[in-house]
Amino acid sequence: MPTARELFMAHVFADVNDARTAEVGDARRSLTRAKLEALDQVEGLDEGGLRLVMPGLYQHIVATTIQIAARVGVAVGLALEAVDELQSQVAIGSFSRPVRDQMTETGIAMKRRHSSRIAKLVAEIAAQRLAWRHNHEFMSWLAFRRDDPRYPAADRRARLEAFKIVDRLLKGRESVSALLGHPLAVALEGHDRFMLVNRWRLDPRVPEHAVETYTWPLLSYQSAEVVELELARYHYDAIVAAGADAASRKPKHDELVELFARQLASALDHLPTEDVGTGVI
Repeated sequence: MPTARELFMAHVFADVNDARTAEVGDARRSLTRAKLEALDQVEGLDEGGLRLVMPGLYQHIVATTIQIAARVGVAVGLALEAVDELQSQVAIGSFSRPVRDQMTETGIAMKRRHSSRIAKLVAEIAAQRLAWRHNHEFMSWLAFRRDDPRYPAADRRARLEAFKIVDRLLKGRESVSALLGHPLAVALEGHDRFMLVNRWRLDPRVPEHAVETYTWPLLSYQSAEVVELELARYHYDAIVAAGADAASRKPKHDELVELFARQLASALDHLPTEDVGTGVI
């Protein structure tokens, strides 16, 4: 039986013609298509329209995630999905807050309905990740919206405290860490924040931000592997904000994928139990 790391590496860098990974590869591509199609279908819908179409779309996304997890294990499945999101640049964080609210409602109902352990575990982790996406989006704008007269610092601080952002984020981290181990929880949370379409980004035109791209990752007190990835994310944000075209962005994006895959592979060595990471090639 391969280890979780070995299983992940076998799939993430698999040849498209490798029959051993074909079934999971098809499911991974189906999951990416489901997210792309859902993004297209919900565009422009009002709340009533979202309530009508979103449950079915999100159930399909989660069902495909469960299918992959049943084949390779929950942890490896989530790691593969995260890499696919980064490569395709479409993720749950690509959806707006109202759409994710609908996902949360659907996810709560799905947690109650599922009977298999894998399905319950996937649904629970998905719910926790939806929650921390909401909190990161909220914190992003309140914490870093500097020099905006509409939102003075005291008001932003009061809002952060009123919505208990610290408590909520820490609770989510602890919950996911208990299920997947701390390193993988860190990797997924960092990824989910980075993939949020509506988040604050460093502005390369502001000199102070250029300094902060180096200091914030170091102040995370994480391993070199994590810090290097965070540095690369900030630098990628900067070249996107500077208007670089797709060809110019590609080398930096490829570097992001490589660094992220390396972080995930290392994280899979630290799962709390073997049964969340076991599967077959």
